[in-house]
Amino acid sequence: MAETTRQGGEELRPGDDGREGDAALSAWALATFHAATLLLVPLTLAHVVAPDALGDILAGLDTLVGLALFLVLWGATWWTNRRYLAACAFADAGRTLAVGARWGAVTGLPLLGCVVVAAFVATNPTFAALVLVAGGLVAPLVGAVVGALFAAFDVALDRAAAALVS
Repeated sequence: MAETTRQGGEELRPGDDGREGDAALSAWALATFHAATLLLVPLTLAHVVAPDALGDILAGLDTLVGLALFLVLWGATWWTNRRYLAACAFADAGRTLAVGARWGAVTGLPLLGCVVVAAFVATNPTFAALVLVAGGLVAPLVGAVVGALFAAFDVALDRAAAALVS
């Protein structure tokens, strides 16, 4: 891949077009979308599959704990999305999927932490410990798959946006 240079000879990294405000906004927007989706999809599926069980678990959480868990998830997602965007170029879909998988695996661990805290607060410490042990093995793998899916979606959105403005 050829390096591009700005005026003054400064090299650009992949995904860096010299507009830091745009990069910050993109990271913020993608982190918010990804974090909200990471909560909305599993909660919706859980509600469809076992509405009574979900209600019992959520009844054990209060608003402050839920907000704190969301902020941790959003913060982790924002942090990893910044690195993901700095390392990928949407024009190279294969590289973007690989980078998305790598940073998705990293995001899986704080998400697991949120689930463990929620399980500890809402149910009991024994169940939370079981979730931690089992999830510690699975979270990076699931995170990598979800990260690659989000990356594919991001590439599709980028291409759709480019088609709309050209």
